[in-house]
Amino acid sequence: MRYEQVEGRRAVLEALRGRRAAYELLVAEGMQPARILDEIMAAARERRLGVTHLPRREIERLASSENHQGVILRVEPYRYATFKRVYQELEKKKDSFVVLLDGVTDPRNLGNVARTCEAARVDALILPRSRAAPVTPAVFHSSSGAVENLTIATVPNLTSVIRELKKLGLWVVGADAGAKQTCFESDLTGPLALVMGSEGEGLHRLVRETCDTLVRVPMFGKVSSLNVSAAAAIIIYEALRQRKKL
Repeated sequence: MRYEQVEGRRAVLEALRGRRAAYELLVAEGMQPARILDEIMAAARERRLGVTHLPRREIERLASSENHQGVILRVEPYRYATFKRVYQELEKKKDSFVVLLDGVTDPRNLGNVARTCEAARVDALILPRSRAAPVTPAVFHSSSGAVENLTIATVPNLTSVIRELKKLGLWVVGADAGAKQTCFESDLTGPLALVMGSEGEGLHRLVRETCDTLVRVPMFGKVSSLNVSAAAAIIIYEALRQRKKL
């Protein structure tokens, strides 16, 4: 049986509340009482999931990271949505908002972007199948379990998907440090697709050329750019502000 390990209290709780099948909950013996532990145990009981109590050193041996906080959940591997499903859902909406990542390979950045997308109720996060970080337990942990409640699709060609989104009436905005307009000067209302590139390379040429417009986050200090997760959070919440959803 193939499984992934979700580690860390908040991530485990979100996974138990999510859609994936859970196989086993491992808990370290002798932990101090905590409300979140009570919530984890209640969620496990609701799922009728077996709980195995193990010595702390055994949990540490089984864990893949140091951030397990004494709890490990074994679940089925992450299942992506299809772009067809995303497309069909967007067809039903008048004010859709999707985020696309172009070449983001750092799992922590992916997790942080996913967390922002879920918090902002973005309709979908779209990733390329190659040259990009997949959803792994590390991504799950860095997102604090947000990936469990967010529609994430992988696609073979980001440029083709952008063209399909345009057919649906979405305005495609790419984040680019060399853009003339800032995200605060640009119109981010209406159906929107935001494309974020990697810190090192930015948007690939074809992706950049396929966007309807480019925006940047203004920089006032000596650093030339923000990391992709910070920049994405700023632009996403600026879009929400313009849509008067804040």
